[in-house]
Amino acid sequence: MLKKILLSLVGLVALAFAGVAGYFYLLHPKVRPAPEMTAPSTPDAVSRGRYVAEAMTGCPACHSPIDMTRPGEFPEAGRLYAGRVFGEEMGFPGTLVASNLTPDPETGIGQWTDGEIVRAMREGVGRDGRALFPLMNYPHYRDLSDEDALAIVAYLRTQAPIRHDPGRTRLDFPVSMMIRTLPQPLEDSPGGYPPHGVERGRMMLRVLLCGECHTQSERGQPVAGMELAGGTEMTGPWGTVYSANITSHPSAGIGAYSDDDLRRIFRDGKNRAGRELWVMPWSITRNLTDEDLDSLIAALREIPPNPYLVPAPKLVRGE
Repeated sequence: MLKKILLSLVGLVALAFAGVAGYFYLLHPKVRPAPEMTAPSTPDAVSRGRYVAEAMTGCPACHSPIDMTRPGEFPEAGRLYAGRVFGEEMGFPGTLVASNLTPDPETGIGQWTDGEIVRAMREGVGRDGRALFPLMNYPHYRDLSDEDALAIVAYLRTQAPIRHDPGRTRLDFPVSMMIRTLPQPLEDSPGGYPPHGVERGRMMLRVLLCGECHTQSERGQPVAGMELAGGTEMTGPWGTVYSANITSHPSAGIGAYSDDDLRRIFRDGKNRAGRELWVMPWSITRNLTDEDLDSLIAALREIPPNPYLVPAPKLVRGE
């Protein structure tokens, strides 16, 4: 009798495990066929794509090897869009690989259709149907309009092909399983960026992944009550730095910063005291138009104040 009970329990556990595995690995990710889309190749579209990629979404900072000898997250010379690897030492649950986005047919996107690229960008599904880790910011890129998404594709198609395979993402369990539930197919064409003003700035904060660095996290989840309050530790050749508190607090945050102080950060990579900011990707934000930068600053101004005091940096070079 006891043996039958044990066998029944084992069977129930096996069924439960099979059910969980089926839920994650058979039902997810949710994928639709890549839409049939064609990126325009006009100079205006390419120009627009360059601006959206290199100012509004920050593609080069994640998809290019970074020159660690200079501040600002500048890509290595001649390696723009060749792919980048983010290791566990950077606090990620495994090794994340941002793909080669050059038109190389073997290691890049040369054989991808325009629709496959847009689907990956906005819906988080690779060409092979795998779920992408949301450092590829598709939860917010899904708000990009068809026009802007295709303009990015048009711009990427103009890049010189670089033969470089950065490898594949390898995530720790259970994150490797959980991310399969995140992609969601788009049902309608998104509205895109709002007109200039605070609403546009709010979308820019999300799309530029400001919270990824300026909000502390534990086990991959943002710490409650610490939104944009800074304190994320980042270590590299420069030493150890901590992301700034960018809430509107007058002393711990940026509440006392003038608009010109903030423009200097975004344009020149120097804080109010004149110190160079190493990890802040001002190589991207320096490309913003005055109107878009003003929109971003307006959105920062409305972030509720948080008195959290960020630790002082421990720099190896510079000040």
